[in-house]
Amino acid sequence: MREPSFQSAEGCSCKGFLLAVRDRLLRHGVVVVAALALPMLVPHAVSHLPSLPALASAGDDASRSGATIEPDAAAPFIPQRPAQTILVNRGDTIAALAASFHADAAAMRWANQIPEGVEPRAGSALLVPPGPGALVRVDRGERPSTFAARLGLDPRVILDYNALRSDAVLSQGSYLQVPAAAAGPDGIAAQWVVPNVDGLPAIPATQYQHGGSSNAGFPWGQCTYYVSTRRKVDWNGDAWLWFRNARGAGRPEGRVPVAGAIVVMWGSWVGHVAYVEKVNPDGSFLISEMNVRGVGVLDERTVTVSSIDLIGFIY
Repeated sequence: MREPSFQSAEGCSCKGFLLAVRDRLLRHGVVVVAALALPMLVPHAVSHLPSLPALASAGDDASRSGATIEPDAAAPFIPQRPAQTILVNRGDTIAALAASFHADAAAMRWANQIPEGVEPRAGSALLVPPGPGALVRVDRGERPSTFAARLGLDPRVILDYNALRSDAVLSQGSYLQVPAAAAGPDGIAAQWVVPNVDGLPAIPATQYQHGGSSNAGFPWGQCTYYVSTRRKVDWNGDAWLWFRNARGAGRPEGRVPVAGAIVVMWGSWVGHVAYVEKVNPDGSFLISEMNVRGVGVLDERTVTVSSIDLIGFIY
């Protein structure tokens, strides 16, 4: 079998990552090829053919089963099952496949960069990560191998959570998925957000508001009123209380800007809220807001986390 070719890379981490990529492609690719050939060899092909790790016995060691090799002692311990690659059948959905393989649907969607509202194509190979994931922003000039090194992860963990084929330089401001336990404060839980058409985190469509305010408790022209016309707001209170009150209403919160998120900050003694229109590659983000330049006056400005008195983001 001919091995895939890769871009050259310098440094042990890059070489190790390339070997891990080759191992993943060979190990999982063989299964996909075999699955495609099965209909010609047997009368009835199995519904879904998992990759070799899924077929390994519980007593096999990590190298035989394809399980993620444990990182060094300084890295977080992540006890999970091995990643799998499956073949998608007609009519399969992310939700149904996740239930079938006892996997995390959000982690599957992010691993394969499948936007919200889109389902995997029949006949395609789908990576099933070992467990729940979180998203971490890529720094300028970073490769998957250097990204893994920055987070103190074995590069093979990155391959378990992202369908990658090389160690090429990634786009600044893009995101890679890591195990939920390894993300740290700079991560966003994969289940909180969805990939948009550019593969960047966005708020799920169910949380947007269309036509008027979603909460009659906010007076017209205030910052709280405006944001409630963009997002569904199932809580009350002054702006500074939103971060706490949203949590009580079941909305996730964090400190990472995401398109469509509500940003809660100080700005007056009652606080201030605004709507995140988009996040730029350098980490700055464009917000729209009301009642900064006057009651009912709408404006936009580009800010950073460090340039405002941030309380947090509501996803």
